[in-house]
Amino acid sequence: MVILAAVLFLCLGLINLDFSARWWPGQRLRLAIGVPLVAIYCYLAMPALVFPQALSLLLLTFAPNAAYSVMEAGRVFVVSRAMRRIISRPPVVVPYIAGVAVLAAWLGVMELAPIVDASALRDLANARITNESPPPAKPQHLRVVPEVTAAFEGDKVIGQLGSYYQIDPSGYNIQPVNGELSWVAALQFRDFIKWITRHTTPGVVTVSAEHPDAPARVVLGQPMTYVPSAYLWDNLRRHVYSRFGFRQILEVTLQLDNQRRPMYLATLGRPTIGWSGSIVTGVVLVDPVDGTMTYYARADFNRLPPWVKRVYPPDLVWQYNEWFGLYVHGWFNAQFAEREVHIPARKEVFGVTDPAGEFVWFVDHTSPSGSDRSMTGYTYTDTVSGKMTYYTGFNGYFNSAAAESSVRQFPTVRQAQLNATQAVLYNLFGRATWVVPAVADNGKYQTLGLVLADGGHTIVGAVNAPNPEADALAQLQAFLSGSASVPRSSLGEIHRKGVVERAAVIGDALYITLRGDKALYKVDLTNPANALTRPGDRVQLTLVRATGGEAMRVTSFSNHSL
Repeated sequence: MVILAAVLFLCLGLINLDFSARWWPGQRLRLAIGVPLVAIYCYLAMPALVFPQALSLLLLTFAPNAAYSVMEAGRVFVVSRAMRRIISRPPVVVPYIAGVAVLAAWLGVMELAPIVDASALRDLANARITNESPPPAKPQHLRVVPEVTAAFEGDKVIGQLGSYYQIDPSGYNIQPVNGELSWVAALQFRDFIKWITRHTTPGVVTVSAEHPDAPARVVLGQPMTYVPSAYLWDNLRRHVYSRFGFRQILEVTLQLDNQRRPMYLATLGRPTIGWSGSIVTGVVLVDPVDGTMTYYARADFNRLPPWVKRVYPPDLVWQYNEWFGLYVHGWFNAQFAEREVHIPARKEVFGVTDPAGEFVWFVDHTSPSGSDRSMTGYTYTDTVSGKMTYYTGFNGYFNSAAAESSVRQFPTVRQAQLNATQAVLYNLFGRATWVVPAVADNGKYQTLGLVLADGGHTIVGAVNAPNPEADALAQLQAFLSGSASVPRSSLGEIHRKGVVERAAVIGDALYITLRGDKALYKVDLTNPANALTRPGDRVQLTLVRATGGEAMRVTSFSNHSL
């Protein structure tokens, strides 16, 4: 059992180095006090026994042991001086001081290794650099629901399960589920008493990350015993540690299989440069119902079930991004000259579906200057293989912070006091475009902002529209239709003509239908004469369809009857 091995290993630091006649009484005292404390520490902290790095853990026990021995030696010396007695054999002190010095030096080596070998940290990303643009994204698969909104929607359905369970607002993880990007979180016990009372949790909560209007769902199934909020040996992380504690447990995530059955996946790894430079060495699939564990080594990832879409943890991927940009010319350059240095523009990566339908981690890069609002590029990192691609063809474009600020300052967003969050860059209709949701203070989704990265033109969907994100996409299509640099094929333009059957002016737009056509068309009244359109008029339209919207937005309108 790994916890027992950890206890025995750390107890090596409790050895009494005074091998005189006083050895056993001193050793017995050290074991009596130290072993229970070491056992509690190993049970709660679950230290990774990764060697040789784990040798520095001996300081946790050897340093107190040395401190006690030195103090005991001092006490004996003081007492002997007071009683004017000569000690035949003074207590041992030097081996303890030497042992602490050696272990401290080893700890220092572990800490200095990433500085000395910073270039090796950068190489861990193994990034492919390209100045090509990725293919256009599919508008129906945009990530428009931020985690704060998923938590808001999830809280509304947890209440029906009683007061036993909860979900941490930061406990949602994003993943593709049957082709749709979704937020998934397991129901967790509120406290120890709830665990004692129920002992199992009934299921998970899923929230669509692509469709803000889709309600949160509670997926109930077989009761789950092994979850992160359980106690004792039912605790999921401790259950994995009991067999795989000789590796680092980098992350434990909940994923749904093809039958929407919850499974946990624990990513295992080990540091390669001191305590830093962690790499993924394998994954463990854990059935939360019965605790069955299946291990896949890094070389066998091609044998993983197809529903496994998330192996590399987002924190590790962000760290790879930082090392990749920061140590482009080593540690000293990163700290002083900063030549060609670039860093992630934010402290997190976002899971998105790339144009090929693969799940990847996204983050944009910028210069180390805190005031810089432009990109140097961005990365996609495959969440299963860890392969990173750095796109450099966007140097000088708006970065994520600038995009969120632009949406935040938009009049309707500012007036409603909404929060712009989770800026993600997509290739929409041939243009690099930031997709920025705007949410209320409580996390409720309100509308969608779109910011053209190359110039900052900002569009925000109407908050009162039936589908604000569709309205924003339609506005973007209409705006791009006047750009000669955007191919018409990428916009999906349609040309139609016919006779008006019904017409109505609502606000600053004209809505019409054509004879023999049930579609609804929206014409912005940039030309006041268009407001005179009446049933029976012959018209010609150029239009684009808003994804999921109620009306087709007309980009060019001609009334031949006026």
